[in-house]
Amino acid sequence: MVLPQAVLRSASHGPVLVELKNGDSYSGTLVAVDNSMNIRMEDAILTPQAEHKFERMKECTIRGQFVKFIRFPDDILDRVLATQDAALSGSRKGRGKDGRGRADEANKMLSVPSSMIGAIIGRGGETIKKFCTESGARIEVSKDQLETTAERAIFLSGSKESVEKADAMIRDFVQERNA
Repeated sequence: MVLPQAVLRSASHGPVLVELKNGDSYSGTLVAVDNSMNIRMEDAILTPQAEHKFERMKECTIRGQFVKFIRFPDDILDRVLATQDAALSGSRKGRGKDGRGRADEANKMLSVPSSMIGAIIGRGGETIKKFCTESGARIEVSKDQLETTAERAIFLSGSKESVEKADAMIRDFVQERNA
């Protein structure tokens, strides 16, 4: 399933066309999107529905509640799906000089209750940093899931040993908190 936030983040720094509910449209470069789908654009051209003249703006912010639709380049969904498939299947490669990755590298996706994400991250990120330091694995919490979803994905990467250690640490932490 492709979520709107994933598509918007993938389209960052690329061309977009945004049409508002009142008929006005903005065309420019997408710079940032927040969780309320507020959009920040640069080098935008406003085309008002009622007038026949254009207005060029260096930058603008559009509130998400006024957006009717957003048009992206045709390949954006393919890029998002490829990124999500790679993350879920564990086929992401390491980032060496030649891009081939290391033979002992492992990737894993772990699902945890959404209510536990705050505790796993900890105040100022201290708990998740501790897990990273002690296990040696890279730990990323998925940001692209709906708030109504019961579970959230956590992506682990690194050596096989570090990924297994991080997996065990997080599972133990969740079990201790739920007990």
